Amino acid sequence: MAQSIQIHAFSIIILFVLYMSTKQQARSIRQKNRFFVALLALNGLTMSMKILMALTKGYVSGIEEVILHGSTAIYYMSSVVIVFHWLLYLHNHVKGEQTTKKYLMIAIAPYLLMSFVSIILSLAGIPVMYRIQSSGNIERYFMYGPVIFTAYIIMIGSIIYVLWHKDDLTKSEFTTLMMYLLPPAIGIFLNEAIDGAELLWPSMTVSLLIVYVNIQSKMTNTDPLTGVFNRREYERQVAYISNDKVFKRGVGAIIIDIDDFKQINDIHSHQVGDSTLVDVSQILQLSVRKNDFIARIGGDEFCMIIDSDQESILHDVINRIHQHMDIYNEEKQDQFQIHLSMGYGIFDQKNHGTFRSFLERIDKRMYQDKQLTKSNKNDE
Repeated sequence: MAQSIQIHAFSIIILFVLYMSTKQQARSIRQKNRFFVALLALNGLTMSMKILMALTKGYVSGIEEVILHGSTAIYYMSSVVIVFHWLLYLHNHVKGEQTTKKYLMIAIAPYLLMSFVSIILSLAGIPVMYRIQSSGNIERYFMYGPVIFTAYIIMIGSIIYVLWHKDDLTKSEFTTLMMYLLPPAIGIFLNEAIDGAELLWPSMTVSLLIVYVNIQSKMTNTDPLTGVFNRREYERQVAYISNDKVFKRGVGAIIIDIDDFKQINDIHSHQVGDSTLVDVSQILQLSVRKNDFIARIGGDEFCMIIDSDQESILHDVINRIHQHMDIYNEEKQDQFQIHLSMGYGIFDQKNHGTFRSFLERIDKRMYQDKQLTKSNKNDE
């Protein structure tokens, strides 16, 4: 039992690392991959319940008995929900965020209802699916077969789903999704072949790790030079905010351009120019809050999306940018100073129409600011 607990605990740690890594991704990617995050959390929950079941096995009274019965019911429920979320993940990955999932939910609703009712009745002492014996072993009843067999059928159906949509996937995605059930299948075989082995859910962790490495982590969204988000993630973010059905909150935005950046490259070298881009990106990151978004959308152009519809917060960010730039220029030993041109505003759908048209408007304001700066320099 101790070895099984250790394997499950180690698997939970792996899932937690994957969970935290996935949660660090940008808001639009988190939204797109929320079903993968749910799979990580559900798999961790299932193994946690498995550990509690092992620790309280054989108790017939007291808080230990309550934990045993509760963890067993949650274990079976989470096992059922995992099957459903795998289908949702597949559908979301293949068809995208905009497609409906209603037919999937309608199709699987009878299975979920059958499973939950069977588990709840068994928990209440009416053993239609299972009963926990005084020894701690689980005795199976007539509904156990239909619940588990249907789960297997659904998982086999997921393979057919991947095959059906093969042309919509890359070779790597197709291979990964087809191989998803292989580690659990091996785990089930080992459970039957080795007395006392409990490898189903740790093997599922291996499956999720493979999916993360081959699919999730390849959704690259950062600029390799500056470390902020790249143009690709910027486009995803704009599309996400433009979707009224998904994004409901107000936002502000700032478009920023480095003045005379071409001269920095031409006079001081491209290496100095790259260093300038890195310095500016760090200043921008210092100036925003945790939930705000920064992307490098062009050579020396950045976009910040501020997660607030309050002008005071937007201006606070702008003031911090100016303050940090002033400090940077004072401390800078090079022969040139860095100045930024900015266009900014709060998105209002009634006045601006689409979010893209709003960004175009503040982009023009940024160029107006740049022209004004040049005019002032010429006047001097």
